[in-house]
Order: sequence, then C-alpha cells, then structure tokens
Amino acid sequence: MSDGTDVEQLDAPPPVSAELRAKILADPNVMKIAAELEMSLDEFVNTVGYYMNNPGVEPAFLVVSDENLRKMGVEPPTAEAIEANVRASVEAFKAGQAPSGFDQPRKKTVELGAQGGEAVKSSANPGLDDAVKKGRTSLKP
Repeated sequence: MSDGTDVEQLDAPPPVSAELRAKILADPNVMKIAAELEMSLDEFVNTVGYYMNNPGVEPAFLVVSDENLRKMGVEPPTAEAIEANVRASVEAFKAGQAPSGFDQPRKKTVELGAQGGEAVKSSANPGLDDAVKKGRTSLKP
C-alpha cells in the first residue's frame, strides 16, 4: 500500500439471497470445503454466491502483513527475491513473445538457371551386370 499501512482483511462479500444460499448448500461438499479453507460457512457461502452473481469479477488479493505471514509459518520474501522473480517473469514473457527461427520463410537452397544442363549419359558396363548376377546366384545355398 502506498500509505504504509497494513491491510489485514478485505471487506467480506455481501450476503446472498435465500434461494442462492439454498442452492449452494445443496452441495454436500460445501461444509467440508469451508472447513478446509478455515472459513465460516456463512463467509464461504457468501463468497461463492458473490462470484456466481458476478461471473466477470476477478478474485481480490488478500494483503497480509509480514508478521502475520510468519505466524502462519510462511517466511515473507525479501525485496531482492521479489525483484528477481519479477525480472525472471518479464524475461519469460519476452522469450515467449519472441519469434523463433522456425517462423521465417525458407530460403531457396539451389537456384536453377532457365536452361537445364545436359542429361547424364549412362556408361554401364555389360560385363559388370553379368558379374553381379553370378555373384547373387552363387550365394544361394
């Protein structure tokens, strides 16, 4: 925060209608999920209902002081670690947006002139063909 104050908790979502509350509570896992998230059932139902009523809303960030993070067993990152993470993320984004060498069109490897060369003439040795045929037949058992 710019004024240096720590925000402990954001405002809770508004209560939902009785119909929506009943619809959310119809799921047998709701109480288990709320307990695993260490939220009261009312808070969890209101949070789920809020996002159901406002599907385009992004979840808000929860700001927690370094002291409270340590109480939860989480060591807060240093300013240097945060900076390194941001720099690494920026480099990863840049690398993902850079064109690869495979995107460029292929270059012609050989240019052929308008006039072709002479056809290659065969200089076959008829005696060689006979020797090859004899060699094949002599290998058969």
